[in-house]
Amino acid sequence: MFAGIGGFRTGLTRAGGFQCVGHCEIDKYANASYEAIYEPGKEERYYHDATKIDPADLPDFDLLCGGFPCQTFSIAGRRKGFDDTRGTLFFEIARLAQSKRPSYLLLENVPGLLSHDKGRTFSVILATLNDLGYRVEWMVLNSKHFGVPQSRRRLFLICYLDPRCAGKIFPVFGTGGKALIQVLGGSQGSRVYDASGIACTQTAGAGGVGGKTGLYIIPQDKPFVDLCAGEARQTEAARCLTARYGQTTLSNHRAERSGVLLIKEATKKGYKEANPGDSVDLGFSGSNTRRGRVGQDIAHTLETSCIQGIVERGGRIRRLMPRECLRLQGFDEWQIDRILAIQSDAQAYKQAGNSVTANVIEAIGRRIREVDAELKVVPHDRAEGSVLRRGS
Repeated sequence: MFAGIGGFRTGLTRAGGFQCVGHCEIDKYANASYEAIYEPGKEERYYHDATKIDPADLPDFDLLCGGFPCQTFSIAGRRKGFDDTRGTLFFEIARLAQSKRPSYLLLENVPGLLSHDKGRTFSVILATLNDLGYRVEWMVLNSKHFGVPQSRRRLFLICYLDPRCAGKIFPVFGTGGKALIQVLGGSQGSRVYDASGIACTQTAGAGGVGGKTGLYIIPQDKPFVDLCAGEARQTEAARCLTARYGQTTLSNHRAERSGVLLIKEATKKGYKEANPGDSVDLGFSGSNTRRGRVGQDIAHTLETSCIQGIVERGGRIRRLMPRECLRLQGFDEWQIDRILAIQSDAQAYKQAGNSVTANVIEAIGRRIREVDAELKVVPHDRAEGSVLRRGS
């Protein structure tokens, strides 16, 4: 449902064990990209309008995915909710679920759905699914935790008919974070860690060897640490030393920060530093109230029009390209090639902004596949019988 360019399908295909039997997309340009990527055959049915789908015409299926339109619940929109016809499209999902009774529903929307109309909208959705016999669990997941450099928080609902699924699919944790890698043991302050892992917890009172944070192995290809770019970064070459270089401190004067831009932001300082590789929100550049304009080594949430730039060496800011936006949603290069071959830049930006992040769907899909395989080993009726016998 509301397939877009196929973020759900890409993620589930990578997870393995899923076969798509049909998709629905009303936007002809998005559907053109979908068909260019997946080349659906006669075995996959296409439905243009969700409101006109006849359940009798649907094949049997086990999982129904749907990222129902979020504009009516998003903070970026007017938040009209069910008063907007797009907000009522959730009930088309419910209508088909009532008729076909798939084992699972995987739904996606913006986190604003939780608070819309003081939570009443979400309560209606939960009540509707409960009336259909589905148990519902939900999580807000951020794409940046699943291997893509984009901060994109989205609400995911997993709905299931078999009560044995409870607590087995969610929670889902990202794999983007690196674990702390200890190379040599010892007391804290003397331990040695691999620089490829995360930093250990900083303490309030440092002092001592390593400042109670541990010592780190520095790789030979990047033997220097630059402390003058707003944050410590490993580099291949040292900066030119200046007369201000002291015995115990490194100067951090603004004029000595090569390539650092000061981006206007509604904070006490009034600006935020942007280094090469950082993203900059280009929307409402003259605003005195917007915060979070700079993303350090990470992109802001993609929208349907590109208002994001990236800082290049030399201090220039350029817009993200359509290919980069599609990469941030987890699509493969060959998929992006097929999209860009038939779409304008404006359409590519729109389709990237509307898509779900494939990496997140892949992680959820793996959990669904594993749980479903586990449950099929013992049929539901036998499992219920064994529970009754243990309780007798």
